[in-house]
Amino acid sequence: MPKLFTATAKELLLLKGDRSGLLVLFMMPALLVLIITLVQENVLELTGQCQARVALLDQDGGPLGAALSQALVAEGVELVRWDPQLKSPAKLESAVRAGRYQAGLVLSAGASVRLEQAAGQLFSASAGGLTPPPLQLTLFLDPGMMPAFRSALQGQLRLNLEAIALERKLEQLSARLGTLFAGKALPAGAALPAREELRQQLQRPLLQLEQPAPREQGELPPYNPVQQNVPAWALFGMFFTAIPIAGSLLEERKSGIWIRLATLPVSSLELLGGKLLAYLGVSCAQFALITLIGTLLFPALGLPAFTLSHNLPAVVLIVLSAGLAAAGFGLLLGMICTSYEQASTLGATGVVTAAALGGVMVPVYAMPLPMQQLSRISPLNWGLTAFNDLLSRGYSMTAIGDELGRLLSFFVLSLAVALLLARSRS
Repeated sequence: MPKLFTATAKELLLLKGDRSGLLVLFMMPALLVLIITLVQENVLELTGQCQARVALLDQDGGPLGAALSQALVAEGVELVRWDPQLKSPAKLESAVRAGRYQAGLVLSAGASVRLEQAAGQLFSASAGGLTPPPLQLTLFLDPGMMPAFRSALQGQLRLNLEAIALERKLEQLSARLGTLFAGKALPAGAALPAREELRQQLQRPLLQLEQPAPREQGELPPYNPVQQNVPAWALFGMFFTAIPIAGSLLEERKSGIWIRLATLPVSSLELLGGKLLAYLGVSCAQFALITLIGTLLFPALGLPAFTLSHNLPAVVLIVLSAGLAAAGFGLLLGMICTSYEQASTLGATGVVTAAALGGVMVPVYAMPLPMQQLSRISPLNWGLTAFNDLLSRGYSMTAIGDELGRLLSFFVLSLAVALLLARSRS
């Protein structure tokens, strides 16, 4: 055991001298988790959760514009109604196409009157069953908008217009029923429904979705990109330690230090174990740094704060298992490769590929089905699945046993192959 600690201290001293390598190991995942989370948060907002800017050119000045403005503002839309530069539909269209607004809506003069006349014709006896033509409102959309955001904004505007039209229909229907039953006796116990009561009856749902509470104990935070990205990019940084581990081994083999160390009364397991413990500590420090960024820095940038599970021992166990798997991969890489260039290329390619397959860059559920099946071979997918089960789904430690078993099996297999190669070269 003292020999193992001595080997670990030697690796830490060598690592301390490589300041550029330490900077890459800690700054790279920190910058990635910050940039990717900010980008994904913005993408989520652009697909329906952001405050859209809509310019309203109200040439009517009637109740229709007031009702539409009130409905849009109530739903979180940033409504611009009195822009002095938007005096005509042509100028409004130019402003929207230039990207100043996501959408522009034109209410022509007399729109409120025509809406009341059209609603009245629906229940008028003199209409003869003819359906009045709908009132046309001009809509301009920014051509640079994302398709999903464009569809969401169009749907939001249509729903608001339908709600306003329904109000007018109810007013005309109530007035028509009052005219029909005026001066006539109603059946016993019957009464003419009031406008508010009729509206409530029409809005009463027949089907309703129910979202059950999680079965596991403990309150879970709502899903957000932070809960996905903090453990994902922490794992990415942890597995990137494989490259400096491999580089350290290759440097010792190339300079002959490995042969001299092998002549000492130190086993190959102790030599590799020293590197293993040193870089396991680096992996734990990486995860701690990313966690602090998610917990303290993200709220200052307007992002949700990263929330650790109430089951902290399970979180520590995942971090240790992933750190061991990453260190084992680095030891294997250092014993298989023959040059640092080969190890860095193979290591970087392998880690990035495993991250892409494992759901670090794109969630696994958003991949095609063949890619979802292929993602099961990625060690980063095992670690990320364990984190998601624990932090987002609220599962217990027993539910993540399979993922932990895969990570530890990968570590044992990598260490065994590295030991065999080390003993053969000694």
